[in-house]
Amino acid sequence: MLKSFKDVINPDTLEYDLLEKLDTNRMPAHIAVIMDGNGRWAKSRGMTRVEGHKVGAESARKITEYCVRLGIEHLTLFTFSSENWSRPVREINTLMEMLHKNLLTQKELLIKNNIRFSVLGELSRLPGKLRASISETIELSRDHTGMTLHLALNYGGRTEIIDAVKKIIDDGISSQKVNEKKFRKYLYNPDLPDPDLVIRTSGESRISNFLLYQIAYSELIFTDVLWPDFRLKELLGTLIGFQERDRRFGKV
Repeated sequence: MLKSFKDVINPDTLEYDLLEKLDTNRMPAHIAVIMDGNGRWAKSRGMTRVEGHKVGAESARKITEYCVRLGIEHLTLFTFSSENWSRPVREINTLMEMLHKNLLTQKELLIKNNIRFSVLGELSRLPGKLRASISETIELSRDHTGMTLHLALNYGGRTEIIDAVKKIIDDGISSQKVNEKKFRKYLYNPDLPDPDLVIRTSGESRISNFLLYQIAYSELIFTDVLWPDFRLKELLGTLIGFQERDRRFGKV
């Protein structure tokens, strides 16, 4: 996989040097990303926040393609949080329209790269045509066997945990029968493996209610790079940083 990647990268670039440093035997199976900084990126350039979101969407597409080439099995992008509804209505409407259009226009990306599409979150609050696009895209990619791309939409980690508890109670399961394996079955996507690596861009060092149950032993990397500027060089740098960590999972 990396060999084919190197074939399209100039050997005289930093990206090529970073690829050379990667250990293909220590790649994370699941990368989760908090894509932060679109607004600040746009403001620093005298542009609107919407324009920042558009460039951020291009970063998401690029990172998805890079992860496929790198052999990553799962990529989860924190696309719209349950707290984002407090943003200006015009911005929210624009984001929802962008998501709808991106799902319609990026199907070729999924087909070309054999990507399976998935979502997690409370989807009932999303606009009807966006939910329809989500369903169509999930069905389109159902039999794909490559990387799975997960979008966290109207997602909040605390709400996911509370919803899981409510479902367990509604199903009449006694406390004695509740363990980690049982609890996981009630999460939004029970088959989603825990992230090995969580990346947050834009210089903020917090989790912001993202995958709170799943990231108990994830490696966290925070970068000052704003999301619209996060491309191959930045991704490879975080992967090398991940490989330099000693993951003990509570053991000696």
